[in-house]
Amino acid sequence: MKKKQKKIPLLKKGKNKKHDKIVNDYDKQKEKHLERLATKMLENEEKFRILKEKKISGNFLNLF
Repeated sequence: MKKKQKKIPLLKKGKNKKHDKIVNDYDKQKEKHLERLATKMLENEEKFRILKEKKISGNFLNLF
């Protein structure tokens, strides 16, 4: 037996364009998201690397 394909009424076809775009371009959206996360992580790593390189004098706690 062959399964019938669901027919989408013309009224509903373009109703949720934003949703359809996200669903259809899921890989592209995911790639953009991961790219943004990776960029943020690299920026934070750079900040922490610079902070770790700075030397702290041993007597700064005596100021308190």
